[in-house]
Amino acid sequence: MRQFLVWAFFLSFMVTSAWPETIQCVETNISVNSRQSTYAEMTCEAVKQTEALFEQCDMPPFTEPLRIEIVSELKPGCVAIYHCDEDWIEVLEPPLMEARRSSENAFAFLTIESYFQSVVVHELSHSVFDDVPCPFVACVTADEYVAYTMQVMSLTAGQQAEFEANSELDRKISRDELSTIILLMAPSLFAQKSWAHLSQRDDPCTFIGQIMDGTVLLDYDRF
Repeated sequence: MRQFLVWAFFLSFMVTSAWPETIQCVETNISVNSRQSTYAEMTCEAVKQTEALFEQCDMPPFTEPLRIEIVSELKPGCVAIYHCDEDWIEVLEPPLMEARRSSENAFAFLTIESYFQSVVVHELSHSVFDDVPCPFVACVTADEYVAYTMQVMSLTAGQQAEFEANSELDRKISRDELSTIILLMAPSLFAQKSWAHLSQRDDPCTFIGQIMDGTVLLDYDRF
């Protein structure tokens, strides 16, 4: 009978621990909801890294409470999504993200842990772009430019060097090459060109700041 009670308690613990739990990232107003504490901790590490990058490039801080959910399901082809105007991000669990990641992805060389955290940085960048002035219906190109370049900027120097080597872009990248068409048809190429373009600026962080305050426009009006 005693063994049965111990086993029943163990099963009860396993079931309970499978339910999502919410933690608050230290010294932030960002919460993470996850079934695995390891995933939540990885996410909070990415949040801390993102805050440091934003401060470095004078990007706006996180002022509104933001909720990040580590989920087991997302629409096909998607590993994460920021819900505009909802202060809500969904990110696929690392093993599922790994299964969905294409070998042709520009970030395919990263370990799944590094890739997962870089994706969190990407989505957090989308969240602060919500308040960027845009004279058009949408500034999708600029939004993704900032998100992808922040994603690469979050990598180690060695990882950035490998990203650049894999890109094989050893020429000047013009602003005209950063189009929504390329973004939609070849997102990895867009990511590679965005990073190459930013790396060719005299002061990358100043350029990011000019995008964020609306001084620099990467999008065009659509007729």
